Amino acid sequence: MTTPESRAYADSCRRLLGVEMSASETYTEALDYFHCDPEQSLLLAIRAGHDENLDCLGDHLVAMGKEIRPEAESRNFFSKAVEGVSSTFGESATLLALEAGETGALKECRAVLADPLAPDGLKEDLRQRLIPRLQRHVEELERLRSAQAADQLMAQGA
Repeated sequence: MTTPESRAYADSCRRLLGVEMSASETYTEALDYFHCDPEQSLLLAIRAGHDENLDCLGDHLVAMGKEIRPEAESRNFFSKAVEGVSSTFGESATLLALEAGETGALKECRAVLADPLAPDGLKEDLRQRLIPRLQRHVEELERLRSAQAADQLMAQGA
């Protein structure tokens, strides 16, 4: 029998799964525009982090005996922030859009964390794994954008 708690648990996992799947796919697309380090290495590492989050959320669904499939509405969550920015506005705007996607993913995780129906095991994974990883992604993207801006200022002054 499906209880409201188990349905909310599966729904939360599927919503986050869609966000993470969208993030992983978006980083794959963004890599088409970044061919040098440190940008390429960072984007690959961040994509790997989202893939780890996917595995974690998938494990929760499997433990419930549920199919690993994302909530349809969340599938394009992350990519909406980045769509078209790379080709139109360049690397700096793309990094800013990726950062906005990470911030939105953090918001989604925090919403699940605040849900009284979300089980303790999922909340623990959010606190210990997903949220800290997403926070690192935001910080890393901010540092990269700052470094790029400093490089551009130095190049203009030279």
